[in-house]
Amino acid sequence: MPSTPPNTVEEILATADIHPEFAKGLQATLLRPGSSYSISELKSLTESSLPAFQKALADSQPSELAETEHHIKLRDGHDSRIIVCHRQDPPSSAVCPLILLLPGGGHCIGYPEMELGLARQLALTHSAVVVCSSYRLAPEFPFPYSINDSWDTLQWAAAESRKSHSAILPVCTDARTGFIIGGSSAGANLAASLAHLARDRHLYPRVTGQFLSAGIYMFSAHVPEKYQPYYLSRTQNAHAPILDEELYSIFCTAFNPDPTSPLWVSFDQHHPDDAAGEVASGHMGLPPAYFQVCGMDMSRDDGLIYERVLREECRVSTRLDLYAGFGHCWWGLMPQLEMSRKRMKDSVDGVGWLLEVGKRSEQADDGR
Repeated sequence: MPSTPPNTVEEILATADIHPEFAKGLQATLLRPGSSYSISELKSLTESSLPAFQKALADSQPSELAETEHHIKLRDGHDSRIIVCHRQDPPSSAVCPLILLLPGGGHCIGYPEMELGLARQLALTHSAVVVCSSYRLAPEFPFPYSINDSWDTLQWAAAESRKSHSAILPVCTDARTGFIIGGSSAGANLAASLAHLARDRHLYPRVTGQFLSAGIYMFSAHVPEKYQPYYLSRTQNAHAPILDEELYSIFCTAFNPDPTSPLWVSFDQHHPDDAAGEVASGHMGLPPAYFQVCGMDMSRDDGLIYERVLREECRVSTRLDLYAGFGHCWWGLMPQLEMSRKRMKDSVDGVGWLLEVGKRSEQADDGR
């Protein structure tokens, strides 16, 4: 069952009390504080881990699935690597939704394979066609490269899904039956921005759902006054394991985002119909959103406040899974934990909810 959002300051603060399973997992994982890393070391560690990760994925690929690697051209001619995952030889009558997953990594590290485990489960459970994407990484490619590359990839996916004979997507692909964007951490930050771009630029087929897992969506100086008492996690979890303020600063320095740009802080849309300090009108008309929030995470209250605004002020359907006592995207470091397996099941169920509620919304629009 989805989580009930915490309503009081006391309830919010309590979500950072460490869970015994997470505490045990930390003891078995040698985690250094963020201040002990450099961006070059982080990139080197990530790149060196990829071959072994790729081999493990190849060895565990379900026989029912096809997984193919491709390169697509972006606006400036850059070749962007994607992985497409779907069921083998679907029936000719099959109609499959399309899902775009964006990897995390602070806009500085990461690769498409990071989301392939989830992609497999979505393809198996929902017969979805899943595109695991990439984007150029900071500091070589700072803001706004990641969002521009991701927007180009989303536009490519929409256009490719409309082709009767795509060279990359299977013939069963029909984004009109469901078109979801999502990701974890930086991937969620990007997905939230893409949802606004897709709405404002009338992308067709339209995006029907957004999967936002442990993302950062707001700039602390711009939190509306009425929500400031609930914006506590940047301070409370400043020294939390996995993502602390030092590591976050390393990523931000490398990425060098514009704190005034809605492409970076999707919460700040600066709509002319909003009064000073308000944001609700800027989020009207967004597709349904499924949030995952980690209690022991600097980004916790970004997710809790954004979900609340969409649900209470913008008439956007939302669903929330809150993992009290667990750190930022812990499942990537501790996949053996029971809660990591639960988070995977929650993800599959949450995307299923997005597909269903998006379908109902489409039917309601067609009936107008």
